[in-house]
Amino acid sequence: MCCRLANCAVDSYPAFQVTCSCSYLTVCVGGDEWHIWDTPGLVTPAAILQGWAGHACLDEADVVLVCHDGRHANPMELVEACGADRCVIALTKGSGAIFDISYIGSYLTTTTRLGFSVPRAHSVAGIYTAIKAVLGAS
Repeated sequence: MCCRLANCAVDSYPAFQVTCSCSYLTVCVGGDEWHIWDTPGLVTPAAILQGWAGHACLDEADVVLVCHDGRHANPMELVEACGADRCVIALTKGSGAIFDISYIGSYLTTTTRLGFSVPRAHSVAGIYTAIKAVLGAS
């Protein structure tokens, strides 16, 4: 997802390559420079508080994309750990992931400080729109 957002050639990156370090790509959106971090997966949200290597990056982020492929843990656990006001759930398996209701209970009860649901998107354009909405609400 990081490569797609920064408009890099996705074909040059294996689809299921594991990220082993924290690094970022930069893209200019509407005259603003965005740093899009690609970080290793976390075993649990508690890892964020336990000296995880990417902790400083996460602390500085205005927006956190919580990628969800529909096969792994509840994305809402990471949303709650990172703060619902700055999260976007990126559905990495396309539009079919919109119908994944495995986490619907916690999704419906987790809202931003303005009372909105955490935005979800499955396309690069949708993610850009959701990021702009999160930045506009802060």
